Amino acid sequence: MKNTNTAVKNNLRVIEGDNSRQSAINDRDLPKLPIMKTIKEMVALTGRPYSYFRNLCIQNEIVYTKAGKKYLINYEKYVDYLNGVGQ
Repeated sequence: MKNTNTAVKNNLRVIEGDNSRQSAINDRDLPKLPIMKTIKEMVALTGRPYSYFRNLCIQNEIVYTKAGKKYLINYEKYVDYLNGVGQ
């Protein structure tokens, strides 16, 4: 008995189905994930010294999280910090 939703293309079995589930996932408003960068990545992006970013994290002046020993800095919030947003 052959499945009517199965087609063979280039010797591969492709299952064709209803895409309504996929479109429902795409239609939802998913939250935007923050861009997190390590201090070394921030140094490469901005040219500021490593100690500058480390001190900002220690003094809680920017939004960051720690992953083990590494500081992960929220890049978008850092840009807001530079622009004086939220002060």
